[in-house]
Amino acid sequence: MIKFDVLTLFPNMFDGFLSESIIKRAIEDKKIKVDITNFRDYSDNKNNQVDDTPYGGGEGMVLMCDPIVKAIEEKKKKNTKVILMSPQGTKFDQKKAIELSKESHLIFVCGHYEGFDERIKNFVDEEISIGDYVLTGGELPAMILIDSISRLVPGVIREGSSLNDSFMDDLLDYPTYTKPREYRGMKVPDVLLSGDHKKIDEWRKEKQIENTKEKRPDLIKDKENVIKETGKYSLIDDKEEKSLISINIADSYNFLPNNRVKKSDLASINKVMVVEPTFINNLAKANVEKKIKILMKQANIVLNDETDDEGAVYVLGELQRMQELLLTQYAKYLGMDYVSLMQIKLEAIKNGINAKLMAKMNVQNFEGKRGRGR
Repeated sequence: MIKFDVLTLFPNMFDGFLSESIIKRAIEDKKIKVDITNFRDYSDNKNNQVDDTPYGGGEGMVLMCDPIVKAIEEKKKKNTKVILMSPQGTKFDQKKAIELSKESHLIFVCGHYEGFDERIKNFVDEEISIGDYVLTGGELPAMILIDSISRLVPGVIREGSSLNDSFMDDLLDYPTYTKPREYRGMKVPDVLLSGDHKKIDEWRKEKQIENTKEKRPDLIKDKENVIKETGKYSLIDDKEEKSLISINIADSYNFLPNNRVKKSDLASINKVMVVEPTFINNLAKANVEKKIKILMKQANIVLNDETDDEGAVYVLGELQRMQELLLTQYAKYLGMDYVSLMQIKLEAIKNGINAKLMAKMNVQNFEGKRGRGR
């Protein structure tokens, strides 16, 4: 679990961000923890003042040292990293997100007004910017970092989703499609409907390369020979650094390691690729059965709670997503016989939840008719 502490003058800006979608679920599942602190509470001045006019003159107000430093010192623990959100900082990217996802405790300091007293920077570990432009404060950048880092925490999003994100291997993402097969004359590429997972993987890698060359050629340094295809291996070779910076193996099973090495001077393990078929089969089965066990536990909760219709709908959605994941991600590793068996198990769980919802609807309809009859 990663804990995020946010120091801000406007804590209410985070209300919607923390109470919706994936971030809300990650907090409820105790994958992440987010505490929002108003550093005005640490001011000893009249009316909790935290800013003052700049020495030497100039427009605007400058945030003072004392309230922010006191807040940092109270929140900071042994393994804490303190980050100042600043347009002068290092530009945030996916590599930085991966790096920060290995931390256990992050403090984000959000500025406002004209800026910070320069001496505050002596109490932070790093300054980060989200781009070459200026915002009214650091709250939105802090939300962006929390969102980007959280989705890399194991269990926050579906396994495989983050590994396939844009920028994970210095390439943009491949095109994706869903139903219907044809929309206003635009058809889903035939290869995606073929069921041939090897061809699908090859097509996706090809489209990633095309997409990157067209939209972000800077990511591959405008060199035609940077990306090499060697059999089932796809290599991205950084000529300037004289090193191999990415390797993808079409038939491998990829996952994020739970026990990541934290000593950056020793190693940084962001992705593991297993190529031995027996290991792949065992790992893939273990992951599938773990996910299904969690879904069965969630289904059991909603089946025993007559009032939790919202939870039932959520679990139905997760069951459907797992069925799709079995076909799109696991079939090539485990074979259709095993996948079909798991699909039957998931369908049985779905039928149980749907039966519960239907029975409740029938009772409500009956009671409504009986009420009107009186």
